Amino acid sequence: MGTVAPERVAAPTRGRRRAPSRPRRWQRPVGLVAGLAFAVAAVWAQTFAYTRDDRGAPLTWTGGVGDEVRASRVWVQAKAVHAAKAIEVPGTSGKPQTATTTGIFLIVDLAAQATREPQKVVWLEVLTADGHRYASTDRVPETQTIKQFFVQPGWWVSGPAVFELPVSQLAGARIVVSSVRGFIVEPSLPEVEIDLGLDEAGAARLVSEAKDVYPLGNKK
Repeated sequence: MGTVAPERVAAPTRGRRRAPSRPRRWQRPVGLVAGLAFAVAAVWAQTFAYTRDDRGAPLTWTGGVGDEVRASRVWVQAKAVHAAKAIEVPGTSGKPQTATTTGIFLIVDLAAQATREPQKVVWLEVLTADGHRYASTDRVPETQTIKQFFVQPGWWVSGPAVFELPVSQLAGARIVVSSVRGFIVEPSLPEVEIDLGLDEAGAARLVSEAKDVYPLGNKK
């Protein structure tokens, strides 16, 4: 996001000020009517300019892989993108467990840092070129993803986001990350949207290089 420089206020000039002329009597009612009409028009414009969905729509900051996308509450960086045919996670008994999919697993290595207050990453999804949305897979425990952390100000934490989707949906895909203070979800939730840089050729290359099994572990 760019920084907007404050508007420079002109230095006061010295000289004689001319006393303002008093309005004529007939001008006062006209001024009142014009002011009332302007107020009504402003209310009408505000009412019809925003729908209920618009008022609850998220505030979105965008970027690409490698960018530090600085939203109002959290900075997010997508460091790398991987694909896999299966995911291996630590099991409760100590023995690794493997999850498979009929599509492809998309793994995005993320880093995040809060701007002012601790944040919790509560929502991860892939937004495809044709508007489909895929939430992070439930085949991987949140304790193995970036969702496990409260993101703190002042330092970065890292962890993967894991999705499963059809191979045909990879080209043009973007990842969307939302965070909240504590666990209370608010209207107009800030979000970061990162273009994964996958055109048709890039998506095909990612699939051709997909690992048979991608191991996950606790990362910070």
